[in-house]
Amino acid sequence: MALLHSCEELLLILVLFLMNLAHTPLVYIVDDEPALRDALLGLLKSVGLQALAVADIEAMMTAYQPQRPGCLLLGIQGHPDLGAQQCLREQGIDLPVIIIAGHSDVSLAVNAMKQGVLDFIEKPFNDQLLLDGVHHALAEDTIRRRSRARHREFQQRFDTLTPREQDVLRQVAEGLSNQDIAEVLKLSRKTVEVHRAKVMDKMQADTLAQLLRMTLTLGILKLYDFDT
Repeated sequence: MALLHSCEELLLILVLFLMNLAHTPLVYIVDDEPALRDALLGLLKSVGLQALAVADIEAMMTAYQPQRPGCLLLGIQGHPDLGAQQCLREQGIDLPVIIIAGHSDVSLAVNAMKQGVLDFIEKPFNDQLLLDGVHHALAEDTIRRRSRARHREFQQRFDTLTPREQDVLRQVAEGLSNQDIAEVLKLSRKTVEVHRAKVMDKMQADTLAQLLRMTLTLGILKLYDFDT
């Protein structure tokens, strides 16, 4: 019996550990210089951050743990094509990226930012500056994850609407009154009111302001706009 309790306690500890690990940020380091990888690992671990260092972007994508928040420190040499950004996007990896460059100029930094790079740091770098950048990147990843989670939740609600209810929602998002919606969709005002009430219920919106924020998150006006 004592052994059974001991096994159950160990299993509980393991489950709690894995649950905690899933929310622990992980900083990915990609650089082909072992010395730099080791230096970055040591720096990050010295402030309590977990990090994983690999030599190339392919190894990073293989080791990627999507359930954990994180960011990417990407070391580059010379004047790169920044193709790693495209590789990550194609694999559905949307991590904030900090480039650590051996050489930089204004055009390279601007091009990197246009490609979605969050920060650009030139070697030799200041340790505190880099750590500040990492903490900022981890905070940005948390914001992105929450935004994606909201979008998925709102999309699931939207998908429960009938085509007619989606039409009504679009018109509401454009600011039309019930009477105007009735005229546009060639319905009675009473029918529009019924559809609108169902939209509020299915979208779980207590107020019009809440509903409009959801349409903004979903991009309803952009995604469902008719040709004019």
